[in-house]
Amino acid sequence: MMAPLGMALAPLRLLQYTPVLMLLTGLSTVRCVGGAAFSEAEVARVKCAVCQLAMAEASTLVVETGLDLKSEDDVIDFADSLCTLSKREGRWLRRLDVKDTAEGKLKVENMTFFGECRNECLMVRKACSAVLDAKQEELVELLRSGTKAAALSARICKQSCKKKLGPLKQKRVDEEFIQGPDAGMLQMMENRDKLRAETGQVFDVMKREDMDSMSDGDREAQAAQDAFAEQLREARERSGLDWKGTEL
Repeated sequence: MMAPLGMALAPLRLLQYTPVLMLLTGLSTVRCVGGAAFSEAEVARVKCAVCQLAMAEASTLVVETGLDLKSEDDVIDFADSLCTLSKREGRWLRRLDVKDTAEGKLKVENMTFFGECRNECLMVRKACSAVLDAKQEELVELLRSGTKAAALSARICKQSCKKKLGPLKQKRVDEEFIQGPDAGMLQMMENRDKLRAETGQVFDVMKREDMDSMSDGDREAQAAQDAFAEQLREARERSGLDWKGTEL
């Protein structure tokens, strides 16, 4: 399957760009592979800034994506995706960098490019979810009524920004912000995840030069995989069920 931007989606191959994450629930610390960790105290101290940035992003995306504000389902899906890294609506989280201030507090900076999603990326995502999950119904109503960014922030972020928290009691390691995939690659990754959710088929994101360097044997194996995947899709259609076993 060919794709724009010098990339391609290859079915049924190992996912090269998907980070492996391990979330330990019920604990005060969330860890990701590599030993990095962040505390609930850190999350609490970035909630206000992340929420305000989320409202600014939501206001912009409503226009950019042409969101149909008359469709309640579409707006619900939009609001629900704002904190999801694998979706277009949550792509903005990859631009956020968490920095320490001279007073020992934390500030969130909106960078001009997307970074690798590592520890701090997961931290701001958690902060986003912690705020917006409880405010989704209100956010949907405000978006549908055409509320602008400043008013959105005043309503949705009021509680998160009301309590002024002091400096962290424990010293943390500031993570370097490293440039990650560009917008084109992120779009490919988002499309891959969407196709997987819809079809159950695993896709890989490959660079054009990687495809060009494949041997004849690799190409034959890839063609066989693609053919097998097509047979599976046709068999599902004939059965009247999707890959989850739900009637089509």
